[in-house]
Formats: sequence, structure tokens, C-alpha cells
Amino acid sequence: MLLIGLMLSALSDVPRSFEVIGESVKTVVLDNAGKLELIEIKFLNTTDNNLELKWTRLENTFPKQWDYSMCAFGKCQVGIPKGGVLRPVYPGKSGFLAIHVLPKGIKGEGTVRFRLFDPKDERNGQILEFRVRVK
Repeated sequence: MLLIGLMLSALSDVPRSFEVIGESVKTVVLDNAGKLELIEIKFLNTTDNNLELKWTRLENTFPKQWDYSMCAFGKCQVGIPKGGVLRPVYPGKSGFLAIHVLPKGIKGEGTVRFRLFDPKDERNGQILEFRVRVK
């Protein structure tokens, strides 16, 4: 039992290869005539090496009538795909996940959740969430 406790303690002390800068959940409220040019969540490479992070979309509840897209550290895409790989983030530098929303005058709300992780150490992933409400 002591051995298991020591192993779990050692694993919890393993540093993350990246950390979120600020909040991992962003919430935006828009007027129905407005648009969301950009909302982003930044993260920092805390290692001494280039970091190639992956992301997976966990949830997308945006109304289908909205136009929306995402950018993952320079790789912009139409819509919000199921996952991908970011460009390498240099040591001590930051990267980001961002979304853009054009609600086309349609009221509603939705959430997009991602899991950002280092494929070399998947247990240290981070959940990033974007919440948008159009009134």
C-alpha cells in the first residue's frame, strides 16, 4: 500500500509540458447583430524543447445555423473538426486555440470543449472551453 502511495505521489509531481495562460474557460455574450471576431485561450510551453501538442474536440453544441470556425496556433479551419495537431511551440513561447462565430442574427447559445494534450504525456491534458450566447 505504501508503494502505491509513493508511486501516485511521484506521478502527481510530474510537471506539465504546458500551462494555460489565464482562464481555461472563456464566455462571451453577443448581440444577435454582432459577431465574434476572435476569442482565444493561450498556453505556454514550459519545457526546454519544441512542443507538438494535439487537440480533440469533446463537444460542440453551437447552433447549426451559425457560421463558425477555429484556429489552432496558426492552422485555421472552416467549422470545428474533431481534432488535429498544432504547429510546434518553441520553448518558453505561447500558442493558442481560438474560435470565430458569425451567428447571422440567430439567437442561441453553445459550448465548444477541447482537450489539449502532449502526446508524449497524455495524462497531463487540459480541458479548454468556449461558451457563446447570442441574445
